[in-house]
Amino acid sequence: MFTREQFLNSVRHEVNVIKHLHTKVPKDHLDYRPTPKQRSLQELLEYLPVNLAVTKQLIADDWSDVGANFQQIREDARKDFNATMDRELAMFVERVNKIPEADFQNKLTTLPGGNKIPLGDALLGFPFKFLAAYKMQLFLYLKSCGREELNTFNCWMGADGDMPS
Repeated sequence: MFTREQFLNSVRHEVNVIKHLHTKVPKDHLDYRPTPKQRSLQELLEYLPVNLAVTKQLIADDWSDVGANFQQIREDARKDFNATMDRELAMFVERVNKIPEADFQNKLTTLPGGNKIPLGDALLGFPFKFLAAYKMQLFLYLKSCGREELNTFNCWMGADGDMPS
């Protein structure tokens, strides 16, 4: 079993890597999309902080205000990505720190599809796994946009560096 602080540190790390990758975004490629039905690079950037905000809905077990809330986050991310990620991370940490320990296993929450699962599983399955998955998508978009110098250090460590041979 891992601790709450280990979980929060893992989420913080994912956010830091995402913010590092954001510094590599070629501003003239924001409309890039791998295929016509996939998100553009700009849309992906706007969506990333939403993955932290979903914690509010999971804890409250209430998805009624999700549309307007997420739209505002996307608009904020378009204006200032790093500030939006920082704000959403701070709110995420505050919310998670307020959860009673027993609620991680015992409190059920409803997923968007209607399934009920323990809150702890939902927090791993949504904010954490989604951040990791969309971080990789951002990395791959950047590589596809010609950022060939990016490597595993950028994607997993959130830093520039040469890979050891």
